[in-house]
Amino acid sequence: MCSILGYYNSKQSLEEIENLNKSLSHRGPDNSTIKEYQFKNKKLLLGHNRLAIQDLNPLANQPMQTDRFAIVFNGEIYNHLELRKKCSFSSWKTHSDTETLLILFEEFGIDKTLFLLIGMFAIALFDKQKEELHLIRDRVGIKPLYWTYQQGEFAFASELKGFASYLKQKVSNKALIQFMSFGYTPANGSYYENIYKLEAGHYIRFDGNSVYKRRYWSLPKGKLRNIDYQEAIEEVDRLISSSVRYRLLSDVEVGSFLSGGVDSSLVSAIMQQSCTQNIKTFTIGFEDSTYNEASYAKDVAKHIGSDHYEYIFKVDDVISLMDNMDNYYDEPFGDASALPTMLLSKFTKQEVTVALSGDGGDELFLGYDRYFFVYKYYHLLKKFPQFSRNILSFLCNISNQDRLEKMAYPIKHLTQENLYSVIATYTKPWMMDSMFSPEFVKENFEEPSYLEFQEIVNFDEIDMFDNFSKIDFYRYLPDDILTKVDRASMRYSLEARVPLLDHRVVEFAYALPTEIKLKNGAKSILKDILYQYVPKELIDRPKMGFAVPLKEWFRGEMRDMLQDKIESLDERFNKEYLRKLFDEHQKGKNYEYIFWNLMRL
Repeated sequence: MCSILGYYNSKQSLEEIENLNKSLSHRGPDNSTIKEYQFKNKKLLLGHNRLAIQDLNPLANQPMQTDRFAIVFNGEIYNHLELRKKCSFSSWKTHSDTETLLILFEEFGIDKTLFLLIGMFAIALFDKQKEELHLIRDRVGIKPLYWTYQQGEFAFASELKGFASYLKQKVSNKALIQFMSFGYTPANGSYYENIYKLEAGHYIRFDGNSVYKRRYWSLPKGKLRNIDYQEAIEEVDRLISSSVRYRLLSDVEVGSFLSGGVDSSLVSAIMQQSCTQNIKTFTIGFEDSTYNEASYAKDVAKHIGSDHYEYIFKVDDVISLMDNMDNYYDEPFGDASALPTMLLSKFTKQEVTVALSGDGGDELFLGYDRYFFVYKYYHLLKKFPQFSRNILSFLCNISNQDRLEKMAYPIKHLTQENLYSVIATYTKPWMMDSMFSPEFVKENFEEPSYLEFQEIVNFDEIDMFDNFSKIDFYRYLPDDILTKVDRASMRYSLEARVPLLDHRVVEFAYALPTEIKLKNGAKSILKDILYQYVPKELIDRPKMGFAVPLKEWFRGEMRDMLQDKIESLDERFNKEYLRKLFDEHQKGKNYEYIFWNLMRL
């Protein structure tokens, strides 16, 4: 795991670009290198920071090159040793996946090579013959990649701190509004004008003058119609087991995050079964028992026979990390579980350099409560005539209960998307004209279109579960969950691998009909596989998640910090409205996530 960076036709000196590259060295402390290439009679500088995982020899450092290509690469190609057998080339100098990639691109071209890869990656590939630069991001968006093209200067980096300050001069008002709603900047944007994320499953080609972008992978469109539940279980079990085994490829020790929930327990159990020695599993918990799942993880670890490590942390541990969090996430990031994830990563790095994570199971196999919430209430409310819904909406509005107030708008304006946004957004779309001035919102969005789900080309009016699962896969998963884990783990030079997001698992999961996925309830396929490894009584309990007690903190330890933050906001915000929310929160209503997002600005 590493960081990559590049500058074409930059006004900066080599020393300045080297310093920007070194600002990313937490992602790869083992080697830092920049090389210069000629590209359309101008300079192209490619930079890399290496965390040595496969082939610890310095010969595997990057940038790496052949006569035709030069590459900087962040990620892992788990099947690269198998792919070497497809190559006519035989004079290998390393056993690194970087060298494998170079030869694959040379022998098979970009499109066929990408089709063959099993892994996570952000790649910058410079074709010295054609004088073209290609940026490529993995199918799911596990590894980050940002780029910009401003006034003839092209730049890319793994994190925003790799961009010179003059490229980040203007904050995007559009991104600010979206952040206050989602807690992250969605789709291809960033918090800064003219700096973009390369979307998952896309690559771009830069020829020195123009940028061409193309999607090379997407979710399957059709569904498997001749498959039964048991066949689905057997195939998912086979694919996940294969995925876990692939992700044990390493020249350093691999451990596993273990929360005691379904996904991490499944990954850890299969990992332990795939290893001849006891694996190391890691969990953290709160002193506050309301938020603490550590005891469940310990029970699972005891059953599978792992060497288990546990760290119980205090409120002060989390608060002390907040500035650090903002620095390493580079742009406002509203998922408060980033803090315990950082603590878990720091704790885990003391023992291992690679850890498997269980992320992805809820999106792929329908584990989120919000899917069931939308399905239930959409069909229930559709039975009411509009007149009745108007009355019900009015009563919710005057109820003085924040949960009911949040339902008032979608009850009156009943759509799947409005209901979904009740629990999938922090600041609701219908609150935006209060949060900001209406003019400010309208200047940046002609309509309240920031909630449109453009990623879903064929929105199925019947299969709500599939719709919202895909929305989360294309947006929430890469822009929140995977961003959270990437920045938290790489802050401590720890590589996190996500077996459930192997593209083979993803493709099969999305080809399964919803009625198969939900045959025995939420996420039943994964649960029924897990019960083959771990007794049901160790797992069968309400889902808790990686929660942080923000609600209480904003009435206690962080009350004054929040009040100061509200008063410091600029004219884009409606401070009178925010003061009202502050007072209501102190009296018992809950606006914790809105406040947390404000604190991250």
